[in-house]
Amino acid sequence: MGARRKRPPREAPRAAPPLLPWQPCLLAGVAGILAVAAPAAGLCGLLLLALFPRPAPGRPRLLLLALGFGLGFAAGFLAMPRLPRQVPSCLASGKPLDIVGRVGAVDGRPGGRLAVELEEATVSGGECRDAPVPGRLLLTVDAPAFRPVPGDRLAATGRVRGTGGFDNPGGQDFAFLRRLDGIFFRAYARGDRGQVALLAPSGDAWAVRREALRQAVAARLAPPEGADAPARAGRAMALALVFGDVSGFSQADLDLVRRASLSHTLALSGMNISYVAAMGAALAWGLGRLRPGVFLRLPRPYLSLVLAAPLVVGYCWLGGYSPSLYRAAFMFGCCALLVFAGRQVPVLDGLFLALGLMLAAMPLVAFDARLQLSALAVAGIVAFWPPFAAWGKRIGLPRPARLLVLGLGGVLWTSLCAEAAVMPLIARLYGDFNGNPWINVAWLPPLGLVVTPLALVGTALLPLPVPLARELGGQALLLAAWCCEGLMRALAFLDARDWLFTTAVLRPAWPEVLGCLGLLAGLAVTLAGGRRPVAAMLASLGLLVGPTLWRSASDLSGDVRLTVLDVGQGQSTVLSLPGGRRIVVDAGGLYGDFDVGRAVVGAFLADGRPPRLEAALASHPHADHVKGFVSLLDRFAVGAFYDNGGAPEGQIGRGIATALARRGIPHAALAAGDRLDLGRGLVLEVLHPGEGDDRSGNGGSLVLRLTRDGRGLAVVPGDAERGVLTRLAASGAQLSAEVLVLPHHGSATALSRRFLAAVSPVVAVASCGDVWAFPAAKVEALLARHGCRVFATRRDGAVTVTFPAAGGPPVAEPRLAHAKADGESSFALAGGAR
Repeated sequence: MGARRKRPPREAPRAAPPLLPWQPCLLAGVAGILAVAAPAAGLCGLLLLALFPRPAPGRPRLLLLALGFGLGFAAGFLAMPRLPRQVPSCLASGKPLDIVGRVGAVDGRPGGRLAVELEEATVSGGECRDAPVPGRLLLTVDAPAFRPVPGDRLAATGRVRGTGGFDNPGGQDFAFLRRLDGIFFRAYARGDRGQVALLAPSGDAWAVRREALRQAVAARLAPPEGADAPARAGRAMALALVFGDVSGFSQADLDLVRRASLSHTLALSGMNISYVAAMGAALAWGLGRLRPGVFLRLPRPYLSLVLAAPLVVGYCWLGGYSPSLYRAAFMFGCCALLVFAGRQVPVLDGLFLALGLMLAAMPLVAFDARLQLSALAVAGIVAFWPPFAAWGKRIGLPRPARLLVLGLGGVLWTSLCAEAAVMPLIARLYGDFNGNPWINVAWLPPLGLVVTPLALVGTALLPLPVPLARELGGQALLLAAWCCEGLMRALAFLDARDWLFTTAVLRPAWPEVLGCLGLLAGLAVTLAGGRRPVAAMLASLGLLVGPTLWRSASDLSGDVRLTVLDVGQGQSTVLSLPGGRRIVVDAGGLYGDFDVGRAVVGAFLADGRPPRLEAALASHPHADHVKGFVSLLDRFAVGAFYDNGGAPEGQIGRGIATALARRGIPHAALAAGDRLDLGRGLVLEVLHPGEGDDRSGNGGSLVLRLTRDGRGLAVVPGDAERGVLTRLAASGAQLSAEVLVLPHHGSATALSRRFLAAVSPVVAVASCGDVWAFPAAKVEALLARHGCRVFATRRDGAVTVTFPAAGGPPVAEPRLAHAKADGESSFALAGGAR
């Protein structure tokens, strides 16, 4: 036999490029900026950076990391808008005011709603006349009669409130997020009722041109009368891919896209910029085919970048210069410079350079979740791409099949890498895991090769003065919308058969997020062939499991906690029992598309804990108590669902019934005399309603009493009115309890003196928003005369009352501490950031 041929040695996988010495210092600066709002989180981030092996030669010393952290903290602190100290008195009145201001930005929201930022706003009414509003004012416009343009001068009529609200442990700090943009007050108006008027048009010619172009595209994409939901959503998606305007979507459409793991396609970020840059490369290829000699003057990679640059700038203008577009455009420019400088792998360096430029100009952009997700996704792709690249070089298939496999596999691998990198932050922000990256394989190629080019070319042709060009542009837009419609129909088909895998997950606290990201970074360093970061990975593991151990120890204490959540004008009460079990009584609900059950109640329940409930109870079928159950029952594992026997009407009732049937959740109606044994001596007694009571309104509310070994802990009476409560007290039923959740949000028409005497609480809590004057002044005065402390969620945020296992008085802890400084106190009274 002949000598065996020697195989050529396998090429070692190409490692991800290591960080340059200045890049860890930039990350330390980011940690410093974040430390302005979360000092412990920022310091832990700095500690992880210090524990990771630093690149050599020229590695940054610990002193340089500390310096970067300090500079970041100083930049973030100086850039943070200061809380107003002097606020016009009329802002605290709660009455409608006349508002005048200049439009700074306009953002389309689902359902046709607009969010308009007003600069230099003034208010008139009551004791005020042209009183300046501190900072910017956020005006939400429903059913707008026209779409404002940045630079327009508007007049509006509405109640002005602070940006606070939904202040619950572990929830989003909405006031802080608005403060980052210098917004401290908000107002609401309806365009179809003449509450918004244009005083003077904008002088910003570019903004006017963009809005005129958006309106032309929107008119061409307007769905025909009688179009179904997928057809409307398809046309809305085509508009969103160009302008970032999602106002044509319904909330249900966006939720479907999110559950299909396709939200990033509408975010107008790096992926969209890459499609536009690819169009520049296609132009360079076409130009080379027509005039091959052009590559002698400028090689194809350089020509592609030169042709793509104006397209990227134009797309950023169309998309409204969102932070994610800023990042992507900066990254494109930085990568282009590095390519011209001869750098072979410029992606990671371009990302860091882009982030550095953005943070230098706008330090607070570090808090923007869209930028965080976008940057993490790019970093994940760069860090974990080398194994796929190495596998692709070894695959032995004919060229056509190899290109197909590598193309589709590359899309899937890219999606998995990005999903892995953003997973901890997605779980924290949204409490969801959507395991459908395979849909990206089917959608992203047509999105990049067909839909985006058609939508952009159609948009470019539409304003031309040539009729044929306009017609071709309109047809291109409609073809792009038809492709998007096909996607929405496919998603609806999959969703109807429960083939879209999505589940609620534990929302990790910031130590767990840092720990997970640290472990991913350690894995990337190990795969890249660097020195294994044992210390950093051990620290990350400690951050990941530490909070779970702490919570487990807390659950063993035997304490019982009652938390009245801040759900605005509604009610939701959570009972936390020994062993980590939870029971929810009501789940809140607001008008409009805002999902309180998902964004507020669910966010609190899943904060650091599995999305699981022992039971859920609906006191009565009014929307402000049960609307949140639609998503809560659909997403959480619920042991049983109880109500008073009354069924919510319309879409809410159908949503709850569908969720109960789909999830197989046991359902029963409770009545007076029923008892739920919660274990360890805890019993939830049902005192009302009885036979013959109308279950459809306030008078049929469940009146619940929580006891422990016979000791009355709390009474939760829903929206029961005075007559019901007086009759209950006269019946001789045992009502005594240390805590009373005020009936009907603290309304003066609800609380009965006789009922109050029977309960004799030491703590009372009103679940109320800033729409009505709850709790009523006479109710607070009556409770004060009985020596009862009164809390209200609209001014105190969520209120948690702890009943110690060893006995002793209950301990009430309001979420929001009362401001002590005079200036901040007056601002808090006006409903500002708290």
